Amino acid sequence: MADNKIINQILKTMKKLFLIPLLFFTFIRLDAKQEDMDLKVDLDYYLPSIEFDESVPTPESFLGYQVGEWHMQHASLYHYMKTIAESSDRAMIYEYARSYQQRPLVHLVITSEENQRNLETIRENHLALTDPEKSGEMDVSDMPLVVRLGYGVHGNESSAHNSSPLVAYYLAAGMSNEVDEILDNMVIIIDPSLNPDGMDRFASWVNRHRSHTLNTDPGDREFSDVWPGSRTNHYWFDLNRDWLPVQHPESYGRVKAYHEWMPNINTDHHEFGSNSTFFFQPGVPERVNPRIPQRTDDLTYDVGMYHAEAFDRIGQTYYTQEGFDDFYFGKGSTYPDVHGSIGILFEQASSRGHLRETVHGLLSFPKTIKNQVVVSLSTIEAGLNMRETLLDHLRWFYTSAIEEAEQEPFEAYIFGDQHDQGKNYHLLDMMKTHQIDFYEINESVEIDGKEFSPGKSWVVPLKQPQYRFVQSMFEKVLEFEDSLFYDVSTWTKPLAFNMQYDKITSSRQLSNIQGSPVEEVTFPQGEVIGGKSENAYIFEWDEYYTPKALYYLQKHDIRAKVATQPFSIPNAEGDMIDFNFGAISVPVQVQDMDPGKVYELVQNATAETGVNIHSVETSLAQEGIHLGSRSFASLDKPEILLLIGSGTNSREAGEVWHLLDQRYNVPSTKMELDRFNNADLSRYNTIIMVSGSYGNISESGKENLERWLRGGGNLVAFGTANRWLERNELVNMEFVSTPEVEEPEMLPYEIRSPHRGARRISGTIFQAELDTTHPIGYGYRDEMLPVYVSGTFAAKPEEGNPFSNPLIFTDDALMSGYVWDPYKEIVNNSAGVLINSRGRGSVVSIIHNPNFRAFWFGNSKLFANSIFFGPIMGR
Repeated sequence: MADNKIINQILKTMKKLFLIPLLFFTFIRLDAKQEDMDLKVDLDYYLPSIEFDESVPTPESFLGYQVGEWHMQHASLYHYMKTIAESSDRAMIYEYARSYQQRPLVHLVITSEENQRNLETIRENHLALTDPEKSGEMDVSDMPLVVRLGYGVHGNESSAHNSSPLVAYYLAAGMSNEVDEILDNMVIIIDPSLNPDGMDRFASWVNRHRSHTLNTDPGDREFSDVWPGSRTNHYWFDLNRDWLPVQHPESYGRVKAYHEWMPNINTDHHEFGSNSTFFFQPGVPERVNPRIPQRTDDLTYDVGMYHAEAFDRIGQTYYTQEGFDDFYFGKGSTYPDVHGSIGILFEQASSRGHLRETVHGLLSFPKTIKNQVVVSLSTIEAGLNMRETLLDHLRWFYTSAIEEAEQEPFEAYIFGDQHDQGKNYHLLDMMKTHQIDFYEINESVEIDGKEFSPGKSWVVPLKQPQYRFVQSMFEKVLEFEDSLFYDVSTWTKPLAFNMQYDKITSSRQLSNIQGSPVEEVTFPQGEVIGGKSENAYIFEWDEYYTPKALYYLQKHDIRAKVATQPFSIPNAEGDMIDFNFGAISVPVQVQDMDPGKVYELVQNATAETGVNIHSVETSLAQEGIHLGSRSFASLDKPEILLLIGSGTNSREAGEVWHLLDQRYNVPSTKMELDRFNNADLSRYNTIIMVSGSYGNISESGKENLERWLRGGGNLVAFGTANRWLERNELVNMEFVSTPEVEEPEMLPYEIRSPHRGARRISGTIFQAELDTTHPIGYGYRDEMLPVYVSGTFAAKPEEGNPFSNPLIFTDDALMSGYVWDPYKEIVNNSAGVLINSRGRGSVVSIIHNPNFRAFWFGNSKLFANSIFFGPIMGR
C-alpha cells in the first residue's frame, strides 16, 4: 500500500514537471496574443517570477491599468514613486528640481534597510573616492556601489519613462536572495523622468489619439505629434545636450544632484527609429573624446556584455560599437565618463504609440518597455559583479587626473570679462555647478596684451580632480581622430562667452596672483551711482543684462535714447566717465512722471539686472556728443512677433523664446505661419524669423509682410530664413555655393557613409571681425568675435555698400572644432550679419544662430541689438 502511494506521488510529480514547460510555453503564446490584441500583459512579462511584498502596491493596482496599456502621465509616475517610498523601508525619495511647468523631478533611492539607516555615511564615504587626498585610505571591499538609472530625457521616448516604475517595484518589493544581495551591496538611484514636461506633452498626444481597436498603420495621427514635437522641454530645448551648459532647471538640478552621489554607473534610456532594433554602448571606438581614458571605454564594454547576454536569453537583436559616439560632454551618457563613472546609452526601437507596424513586424509598447527593464536589470547585475572594480575605477580616475595635470606645460587658465559681470556670473556658476575649483586673483596682471583685474578675473588651476573636465571646457581643439560627430565638435567656453582668457605657464606667477577659493557664486549687484538725478541717468550697453534693464524701463513708460557716438561726462559724484557706442541715456525732464518716480524705476532696474547706472547733473560732455545731441537716437519699446510652426526651426524658435522670456523678461507673440498670412501686423514693430523654409506663407502673407516692412518694421532673420526673403525679393543677398570637389572614379561602397558624413561643419567656432561702431556691434569692445557655425549655409558680403556688412569672417577664420578642409572657404570672408533697408524698415540678417542652446552668451548681444537697435540701422 505504501509502495502504491509512493508510485502515485512520483507520477503526480512527473506530470507536474512535464506540464511546467508546456505551461510556460502556453503563457508566452497567450501573452504574445494578448500583447498584439489589447496590450494587456501580466507582471511576469516584465519582471522575474519571484515573490513580492504585498504591502507595496504593484504599478497596475496603483494606476488602474497595466504598464504599457496607456502612456503614463508624469503625475501618475511621480505619485507612484512617492507611494513606493511611503510603503517600503528600502526606499526614500527627494526632489532635486522643478521643470519650467512646475513638475517635480525626483530621485528614488533604493537600497537595503540597513543601508538606508546609514545612507549619509555611505554617501560621504563614496564621495571620498573622488578626493585624491582621501581616497587612498578608503577600503572599497565592503563599500556599496552607486548606480543611477536615468529614464527619458526625451519626452517622446516613452518606453524609458514607463519602464521606471517596474524597476522600482522589483527592487522595493522583490523578495528573493538575488534582490537582497543587490540591495545589500548597492545604492540604486532611479530618476523616473528626466523631462516631465515633454513626457506629458507626448503622453497626452498618443493617448488622445489611441483607438480602442488599435491601428498599427504608421500613417495614423497617433504616431506623428505636431510641431514642435514632444522630444524637448517647455522651451523646445533638447535636454540631452544640456548636461554641460546646465542652462535649464531640469539639468541644473540634475547635475548638482549627480555630484552629491557620483554614481559608478549612469544609464541613459532612449528610443530611436521604429525600424531599428536596440543599441547599447560602447559606441564607435574612434569617436570617443580623448579626455575619456581608455580604461573607461574598456569597462563600458565589460558592462555591455551583460546586456548582450540578457538579450541573447530572450532572442532580442541588438548592436553595439557603431552609429553612436562618446564625444560631447553635454549628453547624459558621456558626461559620466569624464567623472569617473561608466555612462551607458540605451536606444530602443520606438513604437511611437501603442502598436505599430515595422520592418520587423508589429512592435508593441509593452515590448519596448520590457527591453528597457531588461537592460536596467542587466546594468544592476553588471554593477553587482563588478562592484570593487568600478569603485576602484572612480578612485583611480581622480588620482590619475592629478598625475596627468602635472605633465601639462602650463599651470592654469586665467579668464574674465572686464566689462560684463553678467557673463562672468554665468560662466562661474556653470563651473561651480560642475564642482570645478577656481580662485580670485589678488592683483592685476597682463598676459599677452590682455588685462586681468581682481573682481573681474579668476584662475582655474589644472592640478585638481576636475582636470579633464576643465581642459574640455577651455581648450581649443583642431585635431580629431575621426571626422564624424553625433553632435558638436567643440564647446570652448571662453569663446562661447566671448571672454578673454589665457594660460599661466609659471607656477611662480600662479602663486603670486592666486587668491582665495571661490566658495559661492552670487548674481552681481547693481547700483545707481550718484543717487537721484534731476537731469539724466546713463548706463553702458556692455553688460549681458542691459537689454533687460532697458526693457524694464520702457515697459514702465520711460523714454530712452542710445548714443551713436562715444562721449565723456562727469557723473553726479564728480567722476569722469567714458561712455562707449551704445550707451543708454534716460533724460529725466522729458518723462511723463516726476523725477522721484523715475529714480525709483531706475533703482528697480539696477536691482533686477545687476547693471550699474550713473546719474549725471549736466548735459555738457567733456568730450564727444552732449546729451541733447541728435546723435542720441530715440528707442521704441519692442513689440515682438515670433513666427513659429511647421516650416520653422523649433530649436531656434525655442532659444529666442527662452532668451526673451527668461533672461530679458521681454514678451513675444508666438504665431503659427498659417495665422500669419492674414494677421494684423500693425501692433508689432519687430518680427523674428528663425531658420526655416516658410513655405506656408502665402502670396497675401508675403504682401502683408512687405507692407509692414516698408512702413517701418524691423525684421530679424536667422540662417535659411534669408533664402525665403531673397527668393521673395525682400532682401538683396548672394549665397556662398558649396565648393565642387573632384572625386575619384571609384571608392569602396563600405566607406560611403563616413565619406559623406565627413563633409560637414560640425558645430565649429570661427572668428569674425565686428564693426563695434555699428548698432549691431554696440556693447562689444573687441572687434574679433567667436561665432558658432553649424552647416554649410553662408552668405557673401554685399558689394557696393560697406555699411551693410558689420560682421565678416576673417580669411583664416577657424578657431576650434572640425570642418572638412574644402569647406573652410565657405566660411572664410563670408558675412556674419547683413543689413538691408526696405522703405522705412530694416532687415537684419544674422546668418548663424546667435543663441545656440542658451549658452552662447557671447553672441546673444548681436540678437538683442537687432531687436532694440534694428530700427535705427536702416536710417
